[in-house]
Amino acid sequence: MTTALNRPARLALTLLACLSLLATACADGGDTADETSDATEATEATEAAEGTDEEPAADAEGDTPVLVSDDDYGVEVVGEIGEKPEITLPDTEPPADLIVYDLVEGDGEEVPAGATVTTDYIGVSWTNDGAVFDNSFDRGQPATFPLSGVISGWTDGIPGMKVGGRRMLIIPPELAYGPAAPSPDIAANDTLVFVIDMVEVVPPPEPIEPTTDQQGVEVSGEFGEKPEVTIPDAEPPTELIVIDLVEGDGEEVPFDATVTTDYLGASWTNDGAVFDNSFDRGEPSTFPLNGVISGWTQGIPGMKVGGRRMLIIPPDLAYGPASPNPDIAENDTLVFVIDMV
Repeated sequence: MTTALNRPARLALTLLACLSLLATACADGGDTADETSDATEATEATEAAEGTDEEPAADAEGDTPVLVSDDDYGVEVVGEIGEKPEITLPDTEPPADLIVYDLVEGDGEEVPAGATVTTDYIGVSWTNDGAVFDNSFDRGQPATFPLSGVISGWTDGIPGMKVGGRRMLIIPPELAYGPAAPSPDIAANDTLVFVIDMVEVVPPPEPIEPTTDQQGVEVSGEFGEKPEVTIPDAEPPTELIVIDLVEGDGEEVPFDATVTTDYLGASWTNDGAVFDNSFDRGEPSTFPLNGVISGWTQGIPGMKVGGRRMLIIPPDLAYGPASPNPDIAENDTLVFVIDMV
């Protein structure tokens, strides 16, 4: 993925996520996030449920089974919800699967997959004898982040939790950081234990319903071919416009997806000048929808694989006055044609 899709503030957001040690990828948001998909997450959660007598509970969308265990695997947690807990780990081998254990079941709203959550949490290392590596309680305020932008153990283990609850996650290395430890307090191939208080949840919004009004923009070319875009000599729309040029017949894109697309972007202000284009590079680009400009984050969900969609993105959902490219004007309206691969 080239920089044209990246938000200027993304670096700061990624650094913040790295400091909290929850980000899926802490360098440029690249490879690890690209490898995490809805299908993988659902499979891993299902595998964690295998071999038990309990039935996994589906999340609000029914897509990601979440097993709530009745075995805490010898981990002791002391403290009331809202207070910093003390965690004592046993002198045993950690479990090999993701363990989800409710210390306090909340009575508030249930967290769906793809939600943005506000939590207080503490994380400790199994390998390093319970050393604390991250902790929002001492910072004095809870942290807010989308479940699509954290390690897979959180993405899989938080849905189904309720506001007002306290949940413990025991996360095996492959759903945490594996051999790439981001902190001296986390060992390579470490199992992590988190205790999480759910403060607030914001469900993912409903997908934007496509319109048939192309606002005078003309697009020629077949799916899979580089399109030609002609922009009218008129004022651009002020709202995000979503138009399906070809409706796909494959899987529908959810809000927390990582997508692979071919795309072309053109500037409304600069008379349709193309500022980014994967077709000429000869291969599609892959990226998580929480790591691109807001016009994509809001405008892609609901699209189906095999489809071609046009987005007309106003400045406040693109780059505003902070143009990242000379082919994009300040406060430019951007037009993208996107093939969902």
